[in-house]
Formats: sequence, C-alpha cells, structure tokens
Amino acid sequence: MDEPGESQVSRIKEVTKLRDWIAPLSLALFSALALFQLTAVWPVDTHDGITHIRRVEALTAALREGVIFPRWFPDHMLGYGKPVLNYYSPGFYYPPALLHLAGLDLILSIRVALSLAFGLSAWWMYRLSRHFVSIWPAMVGVVCFQFFPYRIYDLFFRGAFPEFSAFIWLPLIAVCTLQAAKKDRTASDGSSLPLRLAMAGLPWAGLIVTHNLTALMAVLPLGIVLMLFAVHQHKKRSRVLRVFLIGIAPVAVGIVLTAWYVLPALLELGWVMNGNRLFRGVGMSHFLALDELFDFTALYAYNIPGARPSLPVYVVPVALAALVAALTLKPSALRLLTQLTVPLTLVLGWAMTDASKWLWTRTELFFNQVQFPWRLQIFMALGVALLLAASIEALHCKWRQWARFVPLSSLIISVYLFAYASIGLKYTTSEDVHNVAHWSDSIDHLFWKSSISIWAQHLLPIWSANPMVDALNAGRKPWEDSPVTDPIDSAAVTPVHTSLLRQHYLVTTDRSFRLLFHKFYFPPWRVSIDGIEVGAEPVTGLGLASVTVTPGTHTVEIAWGTTSAVWLGRLVTATGWLAVLMLLLQTGNGLDILIRRKESGPLHMRQLWLPIIWLSVGALMLLAASGITVRTWDFSAIGADYGNIRLEGIRSIPQRRAGEVAPVHLTWLVTGPGEQEKAFVHLVDEAGFVLSQDDIPPGGVNTPHQSWLAGRILHSKHEVKIPDSLPPGSYRLVAGLYHPDRVNEPIVPVNGISPHLEIGSVDVVP
Repeated sequence: MDEPGESQVSRIKEVTKLRDWIAPLSLALFSALALFQLTAVWPVDTHDGITHIRRVEALTAALREGVIFPRWFPDHMLGYGKPVLNYYSPGFYYPPALLHLAGLDLILSIRVALSLAFGLSAWWMYRLSRHFVSIWPAMVGVVCFQFFPYRIYDLFFRGAFPEFSAFIWLPLIAVCTLQAAKKDRTASDGSSLPLRLAMAGLPWAGLIVTHNLTALMAVLPLGIVLMLFAVHQHKKRSRVLRVFLIGIAPVAVGIVLTAWYVLPALLELGWVMNGNRLFRGVGMSHFLALDELFDFTALYAYNIPGARPSLPVYVVPVALAALVAALTLKPSALRLLTQLTVPLTLVLGWAMTDASKWLWTRTELFFNQVQFPWRLQIFMALGVALLLAASIEALHCKWRQWARFVPLSSLIISVYLFAYASIGLKYTTSEDVHNVAHWSDSIDHLFWKSSISIWAQHLLPIWSANPMVDALNAGRKPWEDSPVTDPIDSAAVTPVHTSLLRQHYLVTTDRSFRLLFHKFYFPPWRVSIDGIEVGAEPVTGLGLASVTVTPGTHTVEIAWGTTSAVWLGRLVTATGWLAVLMLLLQTGNGLDILIRRKESGPLHMRQLWLPIIWLSVGALMLLAASGITVRTWDFSAIGADYGNIRLEGIRSIPQRRAGEVAPVHLTWLVTGPGEQEKAFVHLVDEAGFVLSQDDIPPGGVNTPHQSWLAGRILHSKHEVKIPDSLPPGSYRLVAGLYHPDRVNEPIVPVNGISPHLEIGSVDVVP
C-alpha cells in the first residue's frame, strides 16, 4: 500500500492532469463561442473580407465540379479568371468551403470555420504556456493571446481571414519545437529526434499553406530568438548548435512538405503583377510614430479614422514585470523564457516605428512583401501573452503566500483583457449594409473604373494587367485598344464537352481566323488542335488567350496544364512525404508495423494511427493531382445564327427540385461587330406558358458588346428559378435574342423561322 505522502502526491497529479484537460477545453469553447457571437452581426466594411468570401465561393464551386485543388478561379475578374491559388495560400478556404458544400450558408460557414480556428489556437496556447507556468497563469496567457487587440482588428477591420487563422499555428509550432528539443535521444513515447523534427515541421507546413506571408515573417522572430539564445549560451557551443538545428530543421521540413504549392508560387511569380515589385514603397507610409505606438484609451479604440493598429497599453507594465522576473528568477526554463522573449518583444515593437525605417530600406525585398510593419503584432501577441503568464508565475514563486490570490487575480486580469479588446469594438455590420450579396457580386466591377487598384491587379497575369493598366490610366477602356477583326460568317464553334478547367470544341471554318477564348492568357493554359498542342497567344487589350484555326473541321481543346514548377514541387513533396512515412513506420531498429514479429511485443495505438493518417493525406493529395474526380458536362448543339453572333450550344442541366435554380449555361460565338442585345431563357410548360425566365446579355453582364470581336467565344449563365409549387415533370426551355429597346420584337435567326428556340428541358423531381 502506498505511503500517505505518495498517495497524496498521486492524487495531486491526477487532479492536475484533469485540470489540464478542463482548462484548455473551457478556454477553447469560450473563445470559439465568443467569436461566433461577436460575428453574429457580420462585419462587412473590411479591407479584404469580400475578396476572401468570393474565394470561398469559388472554391466551393470548384469542389462541386470535382476539382480538389483549382489553381485558377475561372469566374473571377469578370469571368476572365485569376490564378489565385497558384500563389495565395489555400489552407484557410477549405474548411468554410467544405461546410458550405455540406449545405451551410456561406457567411455561417466562414463564421464556424473562423470560430473553430480561434478555439484551437486557445488550446495550443495553453499547451505552450504549461511548459513554463502553472495552470492559472497559463489561462491568463491564453486570454491575452486570444484577445490581443490586433487579432480582433485583423478580423473585424482588415477582414484578413487567412492571416487571422494563421495564429492557430504559432503556439503549435512552439510546442512541437520544444518537444523536439528534449535532451534524451529517444523521447518517452518512443519517437526519435528525426521523427520529432519531422513532426515539428508539420505546423510549419500548416502555417505556410494557411498564410505564406505570416510564415515568411515568422522567420524574423525565429532568427532573433536563435541569436539571443546563442549569446545567452555562448559558452555551450554544442547546445547552441543543437538548438539551431532544432529551430531551423522544422522550417525546412515544412517547406519540403509544401513544395507542391511553394515552388510554383515562387518560380512562376513573374507571371503575375505581384512578382513585378507591385508593392514597392507601400509599407513606407505605414510606420507608427512613437506617440502612436500605444493606445492609451480605457478601451481599445478600433475605429478612429485614419488610425493604424497600435499596441495595447498593458504591454508596457507586462514588459517591465517580465524584465524584473528575468533578472530575479533563479536559473530555470521560466527565466530563460523571459530573457529571450523580453528583448524579442522590444525589437518587434521597435521594428514597427519610424526609427526602424533605415533597416527596412536595406531589406527591401522582404519589406515589400510584409507591406505593413504593424503586422509584426502577430508575433508580439504571442510574446506578450507568454510574458504576462511568466510574470504572474514569477510573483507566485517569489512570494508563496500570494498563491491563494492567484486564481482571483488571474480571473480579474482575464476579464479585463477580454473587456479591453471587445467592449470598444464597433464596426460596420450587415445590418448597416443590407445587401451583402450585392457587395459580393459586384466587387470585380472595380475592374472597369478609371484605374485598377493595386489589390485588384496583384494576381492578374502580366499579359492582361499591363495593357489594361496602360489603357485605363490613359482614360480608355481596354477593348478600345483591341484590333478590329473582319467578320467570320462561315465559322461555327460547337461546344462538345466541358469541365471547370477544360473545354472541348468542334470548329468548322472556310477560312483561317483567330479564335479568342473567354479567359486571360496564362502559360498553364494549353491549346491543342486535332490532338496536337499549339502555341496560345495573348491578344486584345484584355490579353485574352487565342489560337489561329485553319480552314476545315477541327477539334480544339483548351485545358489547364501541369507546368514544370508544379511537377518539381510535387516531386519534392513526394520525397519528403515518403521520408516522414518511413520515420513514422520505424520503431526501434525495424519496420515492425509493416513486418510484425512475434517477439516485437504489442503495438501502441500511436504507432498505428499516425501512419494511417499520413497515408490518408498522401492518398488525398494523389487523388487531387490525378484529376479523376473532375466532373465533365456534355453540350447539345444549337447553331442559331443571328448575323453578328451565334448561339452555339447549351450545357446539360442536372435535375432540379421545386424552389431551386436551374443553371442554364450557353456558349456563343461572335461573328461580327457587337450590338446591344439581350438573351432570354424561358421555362415553359406544355401549353407554352412561361413559368420563369432570366434575361442577360450574351456573355453575361460583365462582357459589354463594345468588347466583342469576331472569333471570340462568350459564355453566359442564366439562373432560371423553378417555381416553388411546380409539380414534378419535364419542362421545356425556350431561348432567343432581342434588342433592349424592342423587347416585344425578338430577333429571328438567319438560319431559322422562329425567334423562340427550343434549346432543351429541365427535369423537376420530387
């Protein structure tokens, strides 16, 4: 039987272990629910929020089409497309897109995803804090990290959803790095140092694919910490070298595992405006003056016009208390933490001020990507939270009698931190701007203004952006710089089948002409004629992809191809993935999981589920790269000739239920000068009665007739609402064309006898 002392120690350990589950779980739930409630009335007047909402919409649409990782969003930029995920980190967009795909409302999906990420960051921040402090100080540190004003500002005013989500990875990176830094050759769970380094690389990979800019900036505090540690431990060279290895190796692992995304983003950066020093000089006007470095209001002031995000006032007493702790504590992990974190926090704070301009100008390449110096508060939030927890713990260690006041004081401080960051939060909401959907639909109309904003053009292909920017800055519309083409009255372009990133046409012509696709030119777009790849070229003031078609009948296909950089990235990632798999499978001196021996003993669950998860991740990535899940749609030929434009085909329409919308995709070919015309699509019953309709110009509202050129393909999508009370059955679709000033006089096709064309049907199911 245990001695009373041993029994008491055992009970204390059990209670502590239970509290170490209850505390982070409570903090995670509180964080998630608090954020979910704060976003109940959605903030709409943000810098980037609408952009990210539209990207979630685009990714959801791609997933519906079976494209797991679309590097190009075809519906962006007025339907001409943008290579968004070829450059921008895709990680944030998948959780809300999957929730939206499952049936949740778009905004609700984003709220849920952000709230879950916010809760997870609380969990990992607690785990990090518990490496150094006891439970109550750790909880205060979590609240400080979660409700650091810049995090709130990042979401509610900048609308920087990916950057906001990137916070989840920072404490997890620190936790995994500390785990890898264990002195023993093999950890208690049986993992070797190489495996621990590989595991520490996973959160780095998560950070890179969530927000690459935060990952780039994270190198700065990591480098400062390593240099401070080298100075602090200069007499122990072997230890310094080990820490440098443990600090740098996970970064390399993260880069290797995300090479499928990183290498194309870097090697193909010159194909978009962002790679042409677009942001040069942007950040020089965003430094903080010394008198605006701190916010001295009672509650953090978010909505001061023209104000930049300052540091919360409590940073000063926290830094002073931590400095005292660093000088008075006995040698320990807590003292080392404060001695490294205090100067790091001070350096990061200084780097946001005018006093640091001279340094930033010497690191222009890095600074141009950072854009805003006050973004460094991302890492200051982590440092200040740890210093606050360390200061409370140091006070506890210094005066043991103060221990009875720790819970109450921790609770008071936590309430203050939450109130300081949230009570003063005032922002433009969806109640102030009622038509949020209109914002989402019209954001790309900025494209046609007198100049293109830097944010709209930074991911535009240079073949499109350069001529458009030149034309718009000169006061001209992009199509005014397009060459005049001769009419092509003898050509037909019949769509055969299509998918999100591939279109197949049957082209018939009596003479050569240039076929213009309704998409920006970009090198991964590959065009083949009769199965032979031909070179596509950018043409017109819009930089559209085009190809010359010779007389005869040809099959023409345009498809998104795999570039050399993508293949290289996949190869590097596959190599890293296999290396990690071997480390996961290796137990002891052999691969006991693959080849079990009787004398090996029982398997631990950890040895099984980690390789299974890793194999599942690899299978998913292989599935995404293969493209076998892509959905293909057939077209029915129409061939109605209206003189200057032809209605060539309609995409097959899936079954619909009453109350839903039937998407009617039409393909057109411009054969002569554009005129102001509208296309109608009617849903009619057997008696010819119109049940529903949708009228838009050929090519959609964002393709004005002035931009039509002979040989150009147009795509339009009519959204025909199925009446709520419509009984199941098959209903006809009727289409046609008319001039807006002669609504009751639809145009009769040159090769037809009626202005009302039977183009297909919609099957309405129960």
